[in-house]
Amino acid sequence: MNIKSCGAVVSLKKWSESVGAKGVLNIAWVNVSNIPLDKRCEKNIAYVGSLVGVTLDIDKSTVNRPESVRIKLGCRDA
Repeated sequence: MNIKSCGAVVSLKKWSESVGAKGVLNIAWVNVSNIPLDKRCEKNIAYVGSLVGVTLDIDKSTVNRPESVRIKLGCRDA
C-alpha cells in the first residue's frame, strides 16, 4: 500500500504467534501515591504508569482518594 501524501510504502501481514515475542507481559494492580490532587487526571496517571510499564486500566473510584491511586500495569517483570 502506498501513501501518496508522504511517499511511504506500508506492508501489512496477518499476525501470528511466531512473530517472536520477547517475554510474557505480567499484569499487576499497583497503588501510586504522591501525585498532587490538583494534577490528578487520567492522562497524568496513565503517564506515571507508563514510566514503569504499560498502563492498562485506572481504578476511577480512587482518582480523588488522597492516599493513592490504583492502576493496572502490564510490565515484563512485575
